[in-house]
Amino acid sequence: MMSQPMVQVSHVWKRYGALDVLKDVSLEVQKGEVVSIIGPSGSGKSTLLRCINYLEKVDSGVIRIAGNPPPSDERTLNLARSRIGVVFQHFNLFPHMTALGNVIEGPVQVKKMPRSESIEMARSLLARVGLSDKENAYPHQLSGGQKQRVAIARALAMQPEVMLFDEATSALDPELVGEVLAVMRDLASSGMTMLVVTHEMEFARDVSDRIVVLVDGSIVEEGPPGQVLSVPKNKRTREFLSRVLEGRRAQLPAALGAR
Repeated sequence: MMSQPMVQVSHVWKRYGALDVLKDVSLEVQKGEVVSIIGPSGSGKSTLLRCINYLEKVDSGVIRIAGNPPPSDERTLNLARSRIGVVFQHFNLFPHMTALGNVIEGPVQVKKMPRSESIEMARSLLARVGLSDKENAYPHQLSGGQKQRVAIARALAMQPEVMLFDEATSALDPELVGEVLAVMRDLASSGMTMLVVTHEMEFARDVSDRIVVLVDGSIVEEGPPGQVLSVPKNKRTREFLSRVLEGRRAQLPAALGAR
């Protein structure tokens, strides 16, 4: 008997005006599973993550985290969100707080954790993301990759059951992408349940248990990375992967010329 899914998305529709952004999307993610969500820009990937975190209200369908019913009031909404860590494209760090201050803010203010305990945990998390020496640095003193690693530590400080990554490397310079992906790989290997919206196909292949392809608001294909990325069954998946490959080929001459 399969255990209760950690994330259960059942027949979800999301509309903005007359536009259907998500169309009858159903998805289950088991505890400890890493699922990458790929697809063209504008296909609804970020909207799906925002619905899973209850930042967006669905028009129909149900989303459950760890088997719990959708939140019905402010208290249950905050409880549901506390189970979910989110890392966005842009770091959204508090500019007036140090790296350490950013990481302890949630545990102290939301979870009412004693400050001394939260500081100890924050230092451990900053060490985990390779930033022990940056605890007193302010965001403007950090590189993009360092800011994103602080954002990951901040999300982990809430001790979430699920981590959502929404194009966590897309706003970074190419040379900084690797340091963030390394932290995400470490999280995946530790057994964290993760949903990752990404255009990093190599990362998706190496780390994911499953890949989901979202096109025009609908899941058109899902399966093991080797199958989806190497021998996709759906025409829309093949078209998307072909465009990704063409884009990389176009970037290669420019990258070589910059050396």
